[in-house]
Parts: sequence; structure tokens; C-alpha cells
Amino acid sequence: MYPQVSSPQKVTERWLNQAFAPLSDYLDREHPEEARNIMAYMTFMCNEDQRFYYKNCISNDSIVLNQLGELVFCGREALRYKFEYPESTWVERPSKEERFVHPNVTKWMAKSLNKKVEEKYGEEVGIFLQELWGPIVNFDFSDLKVGYPIKRAKTRYCLYLYPSEFLTKIAIQFVGDEIVERRCSYSQYSEYEKQVRNLNYEGWQVITVIREFLDRNLDQFRLYISKAVEMAEPRDQMYMLTELGRREQ
Repeated sequence: MYPQVSSPQKVTERWLNQAFAPLSDYLDREHPEEARNIMAYMTFMCNEDQRFYYKNCISNDSIVLNQLGELVFCGREALRYKFEYPESTWVERPSKEERFVHPNVTKWMAKSLNKKVEEKYGEEVGIFLQELWGPIVNFDFSDLKVGYPIKRAKTRYCLYLYPSEFLTKIAIQFVGDEIVERRCSYSQYSEYEKQVRNLNYEGWQVITVIREFLDRNLDQFRLYISKAVEMAEPRDQMYMLTELGRREQ
């Protein structure tokens, strides 16, 4: 029997593992070849009345498992993972003045971004935190840091954020217009590439953000983020081994 999962004050990797364990184990048993693809689209809803409720974030169909991990209900579209997207789906959002922004997004940005950074990256950071990263961490940005996550390095053409208490190595890279619009020299672009390579060598998954990613095909970008989080190396290998042992018992 799986332990009861309640709504957390703060979303952690341990909590995510517990919340998704019944579904992950079920898919590994019943759909081993497709499990990883299906999981990328699944959202944990709640654990009530001795049942785990999950929803496909694209089809909005649901699957329900009991506390033993046995199937109770599975909608026709619940486990779908192959979707056809229009060539370019533009995101329609209200103007900046009319847009709802979670108070924690506003508070974090005011505290963490200086005026110069706000002017250059503020719009993209606000959208990313509000629409993409916020729902993942329950809008808890207390561990979100500004800066290059390994060693000291000049980052003149990008803004880096990273969740310092996340149990996997995730870095969020907002790319400057100099790079996106190719208004840079070869040496400047080489410096930008080196920053990404160094992070990859250290096991970090880099989520690259440019405005076009936020304005088109947002569902595909969500999937990209989900995959990056899934593929990132753990910060604490001992914890991951312990957790794996618990799951295999």
C-alpha cells in the first residue's frame, strides 16, 4: 500500500516521487514501452478517499488508482501522449497591465532583479515564472537564485536562474537579444556556447528561454521543461540510491 499523500506547503522532489509513485509503477507494469512518454503529460491532482487522481494535462482526461496502486478508472484519452500540434500555435495573453500575476512572482522579481536586468529580461522572466515554473513548484520561489550555478563566470549575454534546493541540477537560461538576433561577434557567441557546455559537463540540464518559446506552442515548451527536469542529474546521489532502494522493496 502506498502512503497517503497530502498537499505540501512546499513542493520537493521527495514529495513528487511519493505523489507519482503509484502511477509510475502502474505504467511500468502495464505500459513499459510507453511509460516515460505518458508520464511527461500527467499531473497529480489529489489523494483522497484512498484513491490517487491524475490528469493528462493536454487531453484533460483522468486516471484513478487505489491506495494499493490498482486501477480504478482510466479515461479513453488519459494515457495519450501523441498529439498533433498546429505548425505554429500563438499564445494569446492580456497586456502586461491587465495580466494576472501571482503575488509571489511579483515579490521574487522585485527582490531578485535589479533595474537593468528587469528592463532586459523582466517580461520573459515574469511569463516563465507565472505560466511555467510557478505551477511546478507551487509558486514557491524561496530557493530560486540568480546567477551562474557553477563557479564564477561572466554571463554578459544571458541571465541564469537555478533552484538551489531542487534535488536535480536544473538551470534556467534566458538568452539575450545579442545572441538570439545574432548581434554578436564570433568570440561572444563562443563564450555563450562555452557557458552551456560547462553546465552540461557538470550534469546540469539547461532550460533555454527566448521570447519565441513563450509566445508559440507553449504546451510543447512545457513538455520540454518536463523532460529536462526528468533527465537532470541528482544533486545528492546517496538520496537517490536510498529512494530507489525503498521503491524496489
